[in-house]
Amino acid sequence: MGALRSATRSINLLILLPLLLPIITVIDPPHTRECARGVLLRSDGCRSNGSEEQWKGGGLGITSPPPFHCSSLPLLRQPSDRNRTPRAHSLVCEYQRFDGFYNNWANPNWGSVGSRLHRDSPSSYFDGVYTMNMSLPSARAISDLVFKGPSGIPHSRNCTTVLAFFSQVVAYEIMASTSVSCPLEIMKIPVPRCDAHFDPLCEGKTEIPFTRAKYDKETGGGINSPREQINERTAWIDGSFVYSTNEAWVMSMRSYHNGRLLEGPIDGYPPLNNPHVPLNNPPPPQIHRLMSPDRLFILGDSRVNENPGLLSFGLVLFRWHNYNADKIQAAHPDWGDEVVFQAARRFVIATLQKIIAYDFIPALLNGVELDPYTKYMPHVPPGISHAFAAAAFRFPHSIVPPAMFLRKRGHECEFRSEVGGFPALRLCQNWWNAQDIVREYSVDEIILGMASQLTEADDNIVVEDLRDYIFGPMHFTRLDVVSSSIMRGRDNGLPPYNVLRRSFGLPPKDWKDINPEFYVKNSEKMEKLKELYGGDISTLDSYVGGMLEGGDSGPGELFTVIIKDQFQRIRDADRFWYENKLNGLFTPEDLAQIQATTLHDIIKATTDISENMLQKNVFFWKDGDPCPQPFQVNNTGLEKCVPFMRFDHFTGNEVTYIFTLIGLACVPIVCFGIGHLLVKKRITMGWNEAFDDLSVSASVDDKESRSCYSVNAFEWLQEENVRQVIVEVDKGQLTVRKPRGRVLRKLVFATDAQIQLIHSEPRASTMHGPYVLITLPKTHDLVIRLPSDKHLGEFLMALSEAVRPLGGRVNAAPERNDLLLDRAETKERRQDRLDHFFREAYARTFDEHELCDSAVPVSADDSDTVLSETITRHELAQAMGMKESDMFVQRMFAVTAKQRSDCMSFAEFLTVLKRFTNASAQEKYRLLFQMCDIEGTGRVRRVEFADLIRSLSNVAGVKLDEHSHSNLVDSVLHRHGVCRELEYMNYEDFETIFGDVDHKRPVGVDFRGAKMRVNLKETASLSSFAVPSSQLVAIQKCIPKNIFSRWAAFLETYRQHTVIVFIFVAINILYFLERFWHYRYMTEHRDLRRVMGAGIAITRGAAGALSFCMALILLTVCRNLITIARETPLGEYIPFDSAITFHKIVAVFAAVWASIHTIGHCVNFYHVATQSQEGLQCLFQEAVFGSNFLPSISYWFYGTITGLTGIALVCVMSIIYVFALPCFMRRAYHAFRFTHLLNIAFYAITLLHGLPKLLDSPKFWYFVIGPIICFIIDRIIGMRQEYKQLQVLNAALLPSDIIYLQFKRPASFKFRSGQWVRVSTPAFSCSFNESHAFSLASAPQAPTLELYIKAVGPWTWKLRSEIMRAQANQSPYPLIHLNGPYGDGNQEWANYEVAILVGGGIGVTPYASTLSDLVLQTTSGRYNTVRCKKVYFLWVCPTHKNYEWFVDVLKNVEEHDEQNVLETHIFVTQFFHKFDLRTTMLYICEKHFRGEHSGVSMFTGLRAQNHFGRPNFEAFFRFIQSRHREQEEIGVFSCGPSALNEQISEGCSKANRVRNAPSFCHRFETF
Repeated sequence: MGALRSATRSINLLILLPLLLPIITVIDPPHTRECARGVLLRSDGCRSNGSEEQWKGGGLGITSPPPFHCSSLPLLRQPSDRNRTPRAHSLVCEYQRFDGFYNNWANPNWGSVGSRLHRDSPSSYFDGVYTMNMSLPSARAISDLVFKGPSGIPHSRNCTTVLAFFSQVVAYEIMASTSVSCPLEIMKIPVPRCDAHFDPLCEGKTEIPFTRAKYDKETGGGINSPREQINERTAWIDGSFVYSTNEAWVMSMRSYHNGRLLEGPIDGYPPLNNPHVPLNNPPPPQIHRLMSPDRLFILGDSRVNENPGLLSFGLVLFRWHNYNADKIQAAHPDWGDEVVFQAARRFVIATLQKIIAYDFIPALLNGVELDPYTKYMPHVPPGISHAFAAAAFRFPHSIVPPAMFLRKRGHECEFRSEVGGFPALRLCQNWWNAQDIVREYSVDEIILGMASQLTEADDNIVVEDLRDYIFGPMHFTRLDVVSSSIMRGRDNGLPPYNVLRRSFGLPPKDWKDINPEFYVKNSEKMEKLKELYGGDISTLDSYVGGMLEGGDSGPGELFTVIIKDQFQRIRDADRFWYENKLNGLFTPEDLAQIQATTLHDIIKATTDISENMLQKNVFFWKDGDPCPQPFQVNNTGLEKCVPFMRFDHFTGNEVTYIFTLIGLACVPIVCFGIGHLLVKKRITMGWNEAFDDLSVSASVDDKESRSCYSVNAFEWLQEENVRQVIVEVDKGQLTVRKPRGRVLRKLVFATDAQIQLIHSEPRASTMHGPYVLITLPKTHDLVIRLPSDKHLGEFLMALSEAVRPLGGRVNAAPERNDLLLDRAETKERRQDRLDHFFREAYARTFDEHELCDSAVPVSADDSDTVLSETITRHELAQAMGMKESDMFVQRMFAVTAKQRSDCMSFAEFLTVLKRFTNASAQEKYRLLFQMCDIEGTGRVRRVEFADLIRSLSNVAGVKLDEHSHSNLVDSVLHRHGVCRELEYMNYEDFETIFGDVDHKRPVGVDFRGAKMRVNLKETASLSSFAVPSSQLVAIQKCIPKNIFSRWAAFLETYRQHTVIVFIFVAINILYFLERFWHYRYMTEHRDLRRVMGAGIAITRGAAGALSFCMALILLTVCRNLITIARETPLGEYIPFDSAITFHKIVAVFAAVWASIHTIGHCVNFYHVATQSQEGLQCLFQEAVFGSNFLPSISYWFYGTITGLTGIALVCVMSIIYVFALPCFMRRAYHAFRFTHLLNIAFYAITLLHGLPKLLDSPKFWYFVIGPIICFIIDRIIGMRQEYKQLQVLNAALLPSDIIYLQFKRPASFKFRSGQWVRVSTPAFSCSFNESHAFSLASAPQAPTLELYIKAVGPWTWKLRSEIMRAQANQSPYPLIHLNGPYGDGNQEWANYEVAILVGGGIGVTPYASTLSDLVLQTTSGRYNTVRCKKVYFLWVCPTHKNYEWFVDVLKNVEEHDEQNVLETHIFVTQFFHKFDLRTTMLYICEKHFRGEHSGVSMFTGLRAQNHFGRPNFEAFFRFIQSRHREQEEIGVFSCGPSALNEQISEGCSKANRVRNAPSFCHRFETF
């Protein structure tokens, strides 16, 4: 109880505090002196100087300043003359705020801007929360039934039009509760069929739009918190109609001179709206177009320019302020502008309070006055009530006339009879045109006219200017003010009529009791009204019932009570009310002067209207008052109202929208076209221009040293594939050599040869010409590019001289480059044609239609053409994977070609092919015997057989001297019973030699040219990897058979990748759904859902996911950070090897999200372009649009930062993505590199894209700030790892265009085996492709760094040329720039106890480092620290003879591999398969050679096992599983072409299906 009493005392103290503080303030001399020094305070407690502690109440802890003024001196004085001059004092401690806050110290928000409307009765929403009751009758039907009637009925109490329009001033002074809500809630008012104004065509489809009012967003959420509308004006009578409620607005209206409001060019008028203050500026319905806001006057209320009467009163009050300011300044010239302004404002507010409370209210309510003022009551809520705003104070609508008289100044009472050709100013034709009327006829004439003109009668009739022709939005220009009032009551949840009466202590009524007199006169109307409401008066709208109560005596008792209650609450709750003596604002003299001021006085002081031209009480006209109206205005004889018009906001935007969409759709198409042109241009040019400067340095032999003509050139092979050559022309032949001298091709001219030669047109060198196409029969064409037209002439002359001794002739003709290259049948094109003919010939010979080339349809009529096609010996050798000079080819060609020595037909070829395919093994050996039996004697010379074996050995790369080879052949023959003394061998000897061959497998010949292998099902020799049958059965049982288990095995193989991709996809989906949910369901106070539906949710969801993708994609290219992360525990869970693949996946997702976002916003922009100004204000709450500006689709696309950057992003992304496609990336790599630099622009533009905050604050930078920082750090690390000007210690040009570089190792350079670096050189430049990635070949322990580089592109060819030049001139090698090292999956080989390394071709380079590192660690005593216990190395290469450098590495590794950790297998793919006839002969020799040389191969000199053909990785992995069943996981590392990596991945996936066996983890690098 003690606590309760304490709380009660505290509450009472807080209530009494506002009353006690003025007393303390007045009697406190120091405080008064402080005020005298000019300390100015606002009502929120802010002070211009002094400390806040000075305001603390003694012991009470009150930090707020006193609530009242500390002035006790008179504000006004009564001058001796009749012009009363207001007096203000400088001792002002508090100025009343413009926004109404802190009027009540206990409840600072009461009566302020944005406060809720006051509920004086329970809400009556349909659902109890916010839903309008749409089951009630149509508001338009009620309006037509009850409120329609004749105009021109004079007011029974002779109220003037001043009362009608001043009531609008009062309404705008204290409330603005009809602003549209956000989101727009547009309800439809059904219009009765055949409505004379809204449905003249009787369509029955017209609906009047009604927009629900703005409300407090914290309400409407439940039954205990129903929707509450807000008042955007102050509820106080504080002059906000004159001064505004916004301080910035007030500041724009002030002149800051003598306390006056700013005047425009015309004296007595405010300036026009050149600053574009946000005044209301709807389109005048009579004009139906948006007008410039510059034409409007700037006053305190944005609605003041609505009609001439309202504007006239606004100008009068504007002048009234300046009038008082001038008087105060004249009386107190020492006062500053602010003091004078505030003094004048206080006096204006006070006079306005007096006129409204004590003059206007009695006039409106037929003599009903407010109760006498007693005191300030802080507990009384001043808020505007729903009943007042939505019903009661709409009663003055019934007294508004349809037109306004204009009366000239003077004593003759002359009314204007020609106002636009009519006797009065029609209201419906002058909405939002008031400023022109005022400027043309003056305020005086409008005021005089209103003072003489009587209003319409106090009844239920509303003139058609309001009921049918009130202004509306652009898309529906005319509205019904009565229908809107009825709907507003329903919108505000007003209770029904009788419920509202009970709330105000009035008894309920029945239909007949509402207005008995009206019921008697209009019983039929009342019965129809009753019928509309279903006879239930409990549902009657309060507005309708209240209006029906009214009559000649003014508003009925309900509206009278509501209006009186409202203004009494406003008066009593106002701390600044002029009658509140406690606030110290005014002295008794001041109060007397205020009480004596009337609207008549204000008008007379602010206009040129004289005393005898205006009655004392301007609200009434009585007999004897000046100038009665000439007649009661009605619709007759007035200007006709323009009927309502509709408008589609999208009208006129169709063309722009369609062409914009077409343009956006064409952007990627144009990019495709540009990419295609670049590729085509490169194909047309035949090469990259980077090759142009190579010819000057490619020559190895000087021209003068040769007797024949030679020229440096480039051979054009196909599209971008070219090679540097030296062309030599000698008598009867043309030779194409490599720069180092090896012959690439030789053309021998026959006698009387007719050489067809086509060359480029003159001056083709500007397009990378001239080209020369040489066509010879029975072989593919030769296309070379010469350095210049001068060289072309020399070449033609030399070629003519070379064939002249043979009687030949050169037929030369010029041609365009592109046509020349199109008709060239190069080796590749010839090979494609041969492949086609091979397939067709196979299909027809073996009746295997599945072998047909489906890509090239061939009719049955082509059979003879196919079978009669000829191929040369060279082409046969190519088809067999051998050279034309190889003995095996020559012997086979001799056996096959029966009629010609230089070519054979397909029919002849297929005859032999059948023998190799379908014949028995003995017949195949007999064919081989025939190939050796040149003379056909039935026996073969021992030497010839040895020569055939030697030829095949040379092809296979066997490095044996003559003596060793002879001993090997003798040993093989001797072991099979052929004596050394025998000079000849017969067929039986052949059968004995091949007796060791497994005849279960058919022996044939592999013809690679056909890209197929007939009867050669096994692709590799893997007999050494055979799994024991017992284990094989166990393994087969462990292999799952159903599809689910296979999927499980696949997921296990790629578990890391699967988890990462799953997380990535999940985050994408989550971001999308989160943004989708937010914009679909959470942004209810934005107009997004109404305008764009699900479209905005989809586009914003896509934007969120896109932001995530574009942030993540940056991390995938941070190579240095990835290299560091590999060394951390993250490397165990994240497959960093697939960073680039993941980069592509992220890019694909980003492209999908970007497409959804773009397409969605194209649709959204259409919806936005259909919106009204109100809809746009709700939709884009951060944007400000001019009141005369309705944004078109052009504006949204091309007039906003969002639109322009969106289009720019579409263009940039299209360029980046199109040129990143493999088809363009491979053939126009420079374009790919260049366009990828646009990513910088992409991120910058994306950041700009969200800056306007049209829909939301930008979020993209939240996503990218972290990745951008990581990217910058990565680049900083990269710069720290740059090593400049490294000296090349040694270099060599190896076979197969491989370049060997050995250069100095920087002291701080540390790396792990398997890593790679980026290399560039200042010796030459190559656009956009300066740095190139190469794997390190040296061991981490080596003092130098080594690289093996294959020359395949412009940069590597230039490097090769520089090395050639250095070697030829004995000059220093070019310097090297190094950047790295960078991590790679191959560096993790040491993390597994069993590792499998697979290198393909030049992909063995990283394993040169890895294997060297392995043996160095195992031989250095650190073997116990090396986790890897067994390494299987598989080398897949076309032929190892071109990789002798790597063979040397393997020899060194084998020599040092004391622990037998390494097991090597070499697969030669360019030679033959195990069961190829040629391979069989070599296997026999290899078997004997290994037996006699401690297991060393005759092919490589290594102990490594050799296999001919491609490895069967599935079988190999099964073998490894059987051998190492104790392991849980085995690492598989590969480097090579993508096809090789795919085969390994597939093999791992299949092997991982086996349960209870080691799983394989594949890491790879693709080049």
